[in-house]
Amino acid sequence: MGSIPKLKTDNLKTLMKLLWLTDLHLDWANIASRRQFYAALVATPFDAVVITGDIATAASLPSELLDLGRACAPRPVFFVLGNHDFYGSSFAEVDRAVAAACAQQTNLHHLGQGDVIPLTATAALVGHRGWADGLAGRGDRTNVKCKDIRHIADLKLNSAKEVFDKLEALGRDSASCFQDVLPGALQSFNRVWVATHVPPFQEAATFNGKQCGNRYLPHYCNVAGGKTIQRIAGYFPKKRITILSGHTHDQAGLRALPNTVVLVGGATRGQPQIQRVFDLDAV
Repeated sequence: MGSIPKLKTDNLKTLMKLLWLTDLHLDWANIASRRQFYAALVATPFDAVVITGDIATAASLPSELLDLGRACAPRPVFFVLGNHDFYGSSFAEVDRAVAAACAQQTNLHHLGQGDVIPLTATAALVGHRGWADGLAGRGDRTNVKCKDIRHIADLKLNSAKEVFDKLEALGRDSASCFQDVLPGALQSFNRVWVATHVPPFQEAATFNGKQCGNRYLPHYCNVAGGKTIQRIAGYFPKKRITILSGHTHDQAGLRALPNTVVLVGGATRGQPQIQRVFDLDAV
């Protein structure tokens, strides 16, 4: 990963606008839509970028990250990966390729390594890719198959039980990351932004504006991550948590807890777009 920027306290006031991207699926975008997207980036004032996964697929992911890094330089680009970013490869191979891209383009920063990123004097960013852990809705009793098993080497397993065991383990990984970084972040900052790919509360996993049905929810919610965030948020009732996620391609917002909001980005494949710019001094 790129080295985490050492932001001095007296410089934090200059980092005010956080631009959010998600589910870009740049491998689907034609030349015209790419030009439109990058023109929008150039025209939009921001101080840092956060991307909540599904940037491309494994074969093109490193080059797409480098392009994004160059387009936004010298401003930092913080990102987590989504399930599609691993398509055509394995977790280990993609993580190695991403680390190499971050080393080459040093404003790229792969979240989920135990880092807490100061954004302003009162706000910080943490993140982990998260995963749909198969626990929501009907759980492993669903008859909806996980599409990832055809495309990610680590999920090409011998039985449905093995697949769901692996999905549950991936969800525990994200929960463990949140457990490691979120309490410290909330102790030090009044507001913490959490970047993750899969919505951690099932009420935020929607399709056409309605919550996904129980058959689909196992593949569209990270239950373990949500439970961990919920428990930690309860210890810090005066602090605010904003969770940025994607995966469902259906724009949604949920006040999951009195001090916790989940935002899910809308997306159309082949049409990468800016989700939103947050003015950190105004929110």
